[in-house]
Amino acid sequence: MTSHRNKRHGMTRLLLNSRFLAFASGTKKGLEGFTLVELMVTVAILAILGAVAVPAYVNYVNRARQSEAIMALMNVKMDQEIFWDDHGRYAGTISCLPSFGNDCSAGTSHLTASGYKVKVENAGGSTFRAKASKKVYAYAPTDIIQLSVTAATPDATPQVLHPEAISFSVFKWIFD
Repeated sequence: MTSHRNKRHGMTRLLLNSRFLAFASGTKKGLEGFTLVELMVTVAILAILGAVAVPAYVNYVNRARQSEAIMALMNVKMDQEIFWDDHGRYAGTISCLPSFGNDCSAGTSHLTASGYKVKVENAGGSTFRAKASKKVYAYAPTDIIQLSVTAATPDATPQVLHPEAISFSVFKWIFD
């Protein structure tokens, strides 16, 4: 009985020794799975990639949404020129313009698909200002894009007043 027991104990010991030697020598033949270190390295790499990729993607999406607001302002500019040709003045509200309903009693602002509120301000005989605004993040200022057209600047282009308004920050998102 003891010899049978010793044989079993010896085989178990031999099996453990062979696995240890295989692991220690770097040849993991017969061993399956991943070590804790390998898993932790993989998780760390994925966390670093996520910390870089997510803010970059969010900023990309925000810039795309902002470009929609810029296009709306360019439509305001074209429509204002048409309105001026027809009436000798610029439209006082955005709803008077063809691209935004062509009904002056409809309202004073237009909401784009991406959530920017577009409106015409300070319209007169030879000048007008149009703004698109949206609060993107609570910790950042309101994103305002402005287009000011005067007799001296008929080829004006929209200007972003607060570029930092659409910048996503993981640190501000977590710690504020």
